[in-house]
Order: sequence, then structure tokens, then C-alpha cells
Amino acid sequence: MAVSRVSSGVWRAGTRYVNWYMIDGGKDGVTLVDAGLPAYRRQLGESLGRIGRSSSDVRALVLTHGHIDHIGMAGALAELGADIYLHAADSDLAVHPLSARPERSLLRYAYYPGMVAFVGHAIASGALRPSPMPHTRAITDGAVLDAPGHPLVTHVPGHTDGSCVFEFREHEVVFVGDLLCTVSPFTGRPADPQLQTRGSNKNSDQAMTSLRRLGNVQARVILPGHGTPWNDGVEAAIASAMRIGCT
Repeated sequence: MAVSRVSSGVWRAGTRYVNWYMIDGGKDGVTLVDAGLPAYRRQLGESLGRIGRSSSDVRALVLTHGHIDHIGMAGALAELGADIYLHAADSDLAVHPLSARPERSLLRYAYYPGMVAFVGHAIASGALRPSPMPHTRAITDGAVLDAPGHPLVTHVPGHTDGSCVFEFREHEVVFVGDLLCTVSPFTGRPADPQLQTRGSNKNSDQAMTSLRRLGNVQARVILPGHGTPWNDGVEAAIASAMRIGCT
């Protein structure tokens, strides 16, 4: 487990494979963005302790989408009293995460070391044994959530039907889930931002179109679900992703 400061009041946690994030809203408490894999619940208390917070300070969890590697701690956080936010189009997926049906067969990627390592880690971290999904609050495009940091929601379907991006303007960061990533799905090593395929987009053409929805994002720091932060702004990230396309 590693916790690293991204910017003022924003920390990245998780593992080399999957990120989740903590946003300190001061007296309003803490918002988490995404919830990793089920076994990551063991990271929660220690990670919050490293930023001077505790589990009781978490007021909200905002989920970029309903895949198992992003909702894993949701049940534990709901038990602690946090509000759980998710786009309604992903509510069924979150309740039944093993029902995900990507447009490309995962067997296509089975011999790439990055994919093999990721799948092995996911299984060891409880991906095949998801906890029951708690009640979620539906979010909509353009909404500003009543959560610490007041994230602005942009709906970016493609990776899943309900994929969303969250911009925390006060903190000058934007969380893009799996719309973009900065790690190669083939090698598991750092790469230019590219669409997070790994065989797991529901509709890659739609995801590419959704990139254009980031045009109004003001933050220069882009925080993906997989990989390290991108610090060169949205315009450069979109250009890189459009150049690389879906692999």
C-alpha cells in the first residue's frame, strides 16, 4: 500500500494496479473517489491515518463507474455512514459486477504480462467474491454533488454506460476513472494516456466520443483509475488518447 500527495488536499492510495483517492474537504470531512477491489478495505484505516484522518471522517464515496475494481470497499464505507454516489446507468452493474460484458474477449489479452498480473491481483483481492452493493445516490450529468470538495459531474459513457468524470475545481484536479489511463494494459508499465481498454470497454467508439466531453474541464491534473497522474492538462491528454486510439 502506498499513499502519495497529488495536490493540496488530494491523495492517491491503492496499489500499483488500481488507484483510489482521498480528498480532504476540511471541516466538511473527506470524500473518496472510487473504492478499489474488495480486499482494499484493509487499507482504509491506515491510509486515512497517514493524512491525519480516520474512517469516521469519510462523508462520501463517489464512483466513476460500477466495475468491481472500483466499487470494492463501497459496502464497508456505507456501513461507516458515507453516502455512496453512482450514475444510475451503472446501478445494475454494481449490484452484479460479474455480469460485465466487454466488447472484446479478454482472451485476446491473456498472454500479455500486464493483463496476467492485473487479473491475478484482482482475483487475489476478492474480485470473484464481491460484497453486496449498498444503496447508492444517483448522479446526473452537470450536477455538483453535496459532498466534501463539491465535485462537478460529467457523464462519459463508453467504458460503461454510467461512467462519469469528477472535477474538484477547488483542488484543481479531475478524476477520470477508466476513460483514460497512464499505464499500458499490455506491459503494466507507464505509458501515454490512452483509453482504458484492457478488453473491458463496453463500447470503445462511444468512449472515444466521450473524450470530447472533457473540453470544459479546467483542471490540469488528471487522475486515472489505473496509472500515475497526468499533469499536462486535458487538451494534451485528449490529443494523446485520440492518437493512440483503442488498442
